[in-house]
Amino acid sequence: MQYEEVLAKQWDLVIIGAGPGGMGAALYASRADLATLVVEKQYAGGLIMLTHEVENYPCIDKASGMDLGMKLEQQCRKFGTEFLLKEVRRVDRSGAGFAVTLADGKSVSTATVVIASGSAPRRLPCPGEQEFYGKGVSYCATCDGAFFRDKEVVVVGGGESAFQEGLFLTQFASKVTLVHRREGFRATELAIRRARANAKWHEKLNYVVEEIYGDETMQGVKLKHAQTGEIEDFPCDGIFGFIGYDPASASVSHLVETDEEGYVVGDLNMRTSVHGIWVAGDILKGAKKQMVISAGNGATAAMDIREYLAERD
Repeated sequence: MQYEEVLAKQWDLVIIGAGPGGMGAALYASRADLATLVVEKQYAGGLIMLTHEVENYPCIDKASGMDLGMKLEQQCRKFGTEFLLKEVRRVDRSGAGFAVTLADGKSVSTATVVIASGSAPRRLPCPGEQEFYGKGVSYCATCDGAFFRDKEVVVVGGGESAFQEGLFLTQFASKVTLVHRREGFRATELAIRRARANAKWHEKLNYVVEEIYGDETMQGVKLKHAQTGEIEDFPCDGIFGFIGYDPASASVSHLVETDEEGYVVGDLNMRTSVHGIWVAGDILKGAKKQMVISAGNGATAAMDIREYLAERD
């Protein structure tokens, strides 16, 4: 469908975000013959596309995140979902429905909306992060791991992503050092065991990254001990941050209820505080941030939207 046709059409549902939550909603809505448009600023699949391996999705023994993202898109398209690669700037009420304003100032009209815009990796809060972003600083092992072949890298974080993506980096780097502010981890025991079994894996616990330094590219980090305050120089070629995510709710925070962090509040049917707007995936307050749960959120929202539109009509 051409861009002008997308703008001219009155949609039953516009989904903001093409992660598992948005794609789950798209699949169920399209199969129910709802005119469904997914608006995504990057690529179908969302953050799952940055995961090198998925092995905890039902009926999928093992697959790359990129492969799953592509299959999700193909499946949704088969049932009639349309996709638009644009950034959403704002959602507002318009008549009995909503206007979804895009980055170029143009807008799409829809009866209902699903907010599935997910979250973005939290940037490392230290001097040098912005200066060396893309020059040694990264938040995607799958994207950038191959650039660090036979080099030493630091991974920051203590959750599942830090261990899984850090272990992936051992395929390329000569040494991977996990830096974490305390000794306890949020990661599963399985992920921890797998990483620690690798000879390239090292850990610096009770440390935080105080500074990233270098010349034209990153050359190392300054580490600060969490208890003593002692500063240690740690030369390395790259740093990967996995310290959490921030919700991408700027386009709707003026309209729907959010918590203090910006996550969208939803009920068991994924309804938000605004009649006609639903939420799904990582951006939902209290979300477990798992692919299978996000997809279920989307399916729940789409089923409720189908009933909502039927009653309204």
